[in-house]
Amino acid sequence: MRPLTFSDDKDHEQEWLPGGPHSAVDAFLEFVAQRRGADNTSFGIEDEGNEEVLMVMFEVGAVCRIKGWQNSRSEYRVVTDRGDYRTLADHFVRGGFTALDDHGPWLPDVPSLMRARSAHLHQRAAGGARPEHEVGGELRDQRGEELRSEFDGSVLRRTHPRELRRRLEILTRVDGREPTTAAGTTHFGYGSGEGDTVNAWFTADGRGLLVTFDHTSPLDCSDDPLAQAALYDGVPADLLHPAKNAPETDTARNVPHPDGGTLVAATGIFTFSGPCAMADGLFARLQETRTNIEDTGIGRLLEVFLATEDFTPVIVAQEVQWWSAEDIAKGFAATVASGPEQTPITPLDREAVDRFCRIWADSGYNDRWDVHYVLFDSRTVEEAGEARDELLALIRTLGLERVDAPPRAASGEVWVRTDPRIDAELGNWS
Repeated sequence: MRPLTFSDDKDHEQEWLPGGPHSAVDAFLEFVAQRRGADNTSFGIEDEGNEEVLMVMFEVGAVCRIKGWQNSRSEYRVVTDRGDYRTLADHFVRGGFTALDDHGPWLPDVPSLMRARSAHLHQRAAGGARPEHEVGGELRDQRGEELRSEFDGSVLRRTHPRELRRRLEILTRVDGREPTTAAGTTHFGYGSGEGDTVNAWFTADGRGLLVTFDHTSPLDCSDDPLAQAALYDGVPADLLHPAKNAPETDTARNVPHPDGGTLVAATGIFTFSGPCAMADGLFARLQETRTNIEDTGIGRLLEVFLATEDFTPVIVAQEVQWWSAEDIAKGFAATVASGPEQTPITPLDREAVDRFCRIWADSGYNDRWDVHYVLFDSRTVEEAGEARDELLALIRTLGLERVDAPPRAASGEVWVRTDPRIDAELGNWS
């Protein structure tokens, strides 16, 4: 990675340096979101060292890539899908001008761009409308970007799974039950008393599945086994396993699975195999029905307990009327009496910590919510080399929680959940 400069039509500039708190693409999109307006529609990513620029021109639906300050080479591309802006920015950040070669067609000048843009608009208008599948595809893509953006800013997404598990444990006891562990997986669950429930299963290494059920939601398909099973599409098999053929309880209502057995009824399904994410099936259903993430029930059933930094019996009593003050106090007290959910924190090997921090300082940063350390961003396994092998050994030695990198990440990227013991040391290396 190399230093980059973001700019806009109003001569605002912002420097981005490797090792900062946000990835280059996230930082650029945030820069755009803060400044974009009717009179400010063009934004640039400049790599001064390599004399390269990517210009994003929202008003005309195009991008321009530039190589060289003298005798510069400029090429243009029509953008017909909003998601293309992020994709092109991502590839430029990762590999510069040449990384965009396969993402054309690239046009040699402005007149060519205008002709191509005109032809595209004419094609859209021909016959008064585009084919239905094209219109639907574009709307789904647009809705998909909106959903991703909404979820990326959600309370659940920015809550560390360690803290999520702690609060789920308390809420389970407040509801009058105990977390149960079987085959290394711990189940948490509670309900509103009116048919609305939250269930979660987490393994010892931090992988997990969280399921909400809101009986008033338009996403409720518990009477349709095929639709309910489809909502779980994309959940890794090991995370799906505890939700299949689970013992039915007051918090886990089972519905038939079309292939036999049962599934826990759900209107919201969220995975923790990597950074917290919506299940693919849920994401597709939200796009198709144009419903919102709030319709999963996640806001009123769980995020009300996550949004506040202080998590106390008073806060819980203020947020919901499901439980009595006595039940809430008992649940908190029982959690304290039970001791920590995980093995007590022990000092880490000093040499291993120093080596981990050195690799982080050379090739890493924290994601925007300080939930993960991201190391070897945008690098392939070959580019990361032996340092990556050393890092993986250190993660095992230190007992840190490594998670799957996001789907579009480079093959060499390593994502690790932040740990307070490491956080305490990183200030000396940043």
